[in-house]
This record gives sequence, C-alpha cells and structure tokens, in this order.
Amino acid sequence: MVLRGARQVGKTTLIRMLAKELGLILIELNLEDTPSFAGMLNKRSNAKDILELLLLEKGVVAEPENVLFFFDEIQELPGFYEYLRYFKELAPEYKVITAGSLLELEIQKEKSGQGPSGRVEFAFLDPMTFEEFVLAANPVAYKKLINLDVLAPIGSSFHEIFYSLYKQYMVCGGMPAVVEAFVNNEGVLRLDEIKNNLLTGYINDFADFGKLSGQKYDPKLLELIFRQVYSHPCNSMTLSKLAPGFRSDKIRDHIEILVKSKLIRRSVHTHENKAPLLSGADKYTHKLFALDIGLAYSYMDLLPQEVYGSGDVNSVAEGAMAEQFVAQTLQSVPPYYKAKSLYHWERKKKNAISEVDFVAALDSRVVPIECKSGHSNKMISLKLMLGAKTYPMALRLYAGDIEYGLIKPRPEQQDLKEVPLVSMPHYMLERFVSKFSTISAKAIS
Repeated sequence: MVLRGARQVGKTTLIRMLAKELGLILIELNLEDTPSFAGMLNKRSNAKDILELLLLEKGVVAEPENVLFFFDEIQELPGFYEYLRYFKELAPEYKVITAGSLLELEIQKEKSGQGPSGRVEFAFLDPMTFEEFVLAANPVAYKKLINLDVLAPIGSSFHEIFYSLYKQYMVCGGMPAVVEAFVNNEGVLRLDEIKNNLLTGYINDFADFGKLSGQKYDPKLLELIFRQVYSHPCNSMTLSKLAPGFRSDKIRDHIEILVKSKLIRRSVHTHENKAPLLSGADKYTHKLFALDIGLAYSYMDLLPQEVYGSGDVNSVAEGAMAEQFVAQTLQSVPPYYKAKSLYHWERKKKNAISEVDFVAALDSRVVPIECKSGHSNKMISLKLMLGAKTYPMALRLYAGDIEYGLIKPRPEQQDLKEVPLVSMPHYMLERFVSKFSTISAKAIS
C-alpha cells in the first residue's frame, strides 16, 4: 500500500496505530537516512532478500503474516517507489506500506508515471474531519452525533452544542498536532504557533519541488499562489490577478503541482447533471481552497470572536470559511482509496456571475450544494442552475435545523417542476454524504 497525503496529516502515526490494532510487529524505516539495502535496488531479484535483511538487522524472528514493514519518506530514495512492484511479485507474503511527505512529486516524474502499476493499493489521508475532531474533543457528543437521524430535526438544545463544536473546528482545523493541542487545552496562542510552523514548513518545501518532480518549478511562484489561496480560500481570482507578472500557462502548471501535492484543493465548473461530472468540466475555471480550514483561519488572521461570535458562519470572511469546510469535507469522506475531485457550477454574463457553490456526485446522483443564509427563495443562482438542467434535489447548508422545502422556479421558468430542497447545518454534511445511499429516496420524496 502507498499512503498518500500532505505533510503532517498523520500518516506515520496512523500506521503505528494500525500495527498496534492488528497486533503486528512493526518494522519502520525513515528513508531520509540512507538504508543499508540502498545498493540492492539495482536488481529485482533482491526484493525478498531486502525484507529478510531488515528483519535480521532488527533482530526480529517472526512469521511473515505477523510483520508489517513501513517505509516512510520514500521520495528520499530514488527508484524506491518503482521498486515496490517487486515486493508484491517476489515477496507477497509480507505486508509493506509506504508513505512520504512529498511522495506526490516523485509520482509525477515521467519515468515513474506507471510506477508499480497494478501491484499496490493507494489510500488517501486528509486532515481530520469534523466528526473525527468531535471524537477527539468530546466523545460523549460524538456518540450523539453519529446516532442522529440525518433527515430528522435535531432540536435547539443539541443543535446549539454541535454548532458550537463546529465553530471550534473552524478555528482549530483538522491537523492532528493542532487537534491534540486543542484537546489538551494548550491555548489559542499555542494552536496558532503549531499551525504557523506547519505553514512555514510547507513553504520551505517548495525549494525541493523541482528536484523531486524532475520538472522546473519556481519556488517564488509556488509561494505566491500558496499565500493567495490560504489568505483567500474559495479563491476564484483570474490567473493574472492570482500571480501578476507570470504567464498563464506557467501559473496553471504551478497550480497543478500544488493540487497534486495535496497542499491546495481545486474546484472546477461543470455543466453536467449526471455522473461523471468530469465530462462537463471546464478546466479553465477554478476555485482554490486550502488544505485545512484551521490553517486558513490562522493565515487569514481572523479573530476568534469573528467565528465564535457569529450566529451564522456563512457570513464569516464573506462565506469563504463555510465553503472551505465543505470542500475539505467532500474530499475527506470514504472511500479512502479514491482521490475525489471538486466541482461547482457557474454562469458568466457581462457584468454578472452566477455561481452554485458545489456540485457533488453522491451514489450516482448529482446534487447541487449551496452555503446560504436566509430564505430559500433568495437562491437565485441555484434557480438558474435548476432551470438549465434537471437535478433530483438540492442541499442548502446554513445555521438552522434540518428542514424540507421546494425550490420554486423563477417566473420565466413556470414550465419547470419544483425541486426538493433539504436544508441542514454544515456539521451534518459528513453524515449526509456517508448515508446518502440509504436516505436519498426519502430525501428526494
């Protein structure tokens, strides 16, 4: 298995927890230190010998089924990613998991494009989701949360508790080290320190992008795009405004590698109303998001009272924080073996842009998602979208309890049917997506 994800999302810790949970002997190697077997990678026939050599070095005597090998930071050892195929072919009795903070760059290399194709499984790890944050911060509330009926009113008392936890998540975010500090009551300044250290680490890595990927990347341009996105999540700036003075094709290439390295998230417009959404995508339109909502919160220098004192988080930073939450939630839910893309809908006319925040394919149904306050009749962009093509239902995320309604067509669309609308608090999105296959018929009816 190749475990993929940005730096400090918890890959190494997760594998250690896995070995403990399964009762396996963990043989862990960090390839930032040159391993003893480095010279053996020149022959595929050495694959099994490498693993047995490591057992010998560690003084471990055990049956293969009781051992888990974990190779970390594998981008530091050239050729190791491609070599994984030989462990599968010549030593299939052993379990091998690999990871690397900048592994995505190694995978992008032309020579390793195929890599160990067909010989490995991939798993994608994102920052902790809202539900995982609640499990860490308030296990009692977590038990209540995961047993809520996704389509039944929550009630004002419980809603107030969960909405408060949602605001805490917006400030803290889902990076494991930050969540741990939050749970340990280390204070707002300590959380901010950890997050800024993480952000600095990401920026410092840009100098290695060219070497690891085999392509030419400008660290200054990477940093400029990164800073623009983290200071303005939900960023839909034109390329000329995003990075003034750089060519459009060069900016696109640098956005692409930041997306592939998992440091930023990208949503593109789609006009499709059925899966796959990619078939209707326009790669020249984008909204860019940060890796994590807590990192964006710190980078934007928002004050805690701007979040905690808000009755509706759709109004915080002009709605950017709410959309950031939705973007990373949609990309963080199962299945974990699949890298998930983000889509939205927009219509551009002279001096006017209409936009629906997200379009998600859930259990083969395509659902528009809006982060909107106020009355549903005011959602003009959603009405325009529903007037262009047919959708089974729509979802609105807001500060209130779960409600049902209908999106009525605009006056000039009287020949169109009303579309079912489910309104729910943002913190229920994760459960809505994970339970959609069992609730979709009820939600639509």
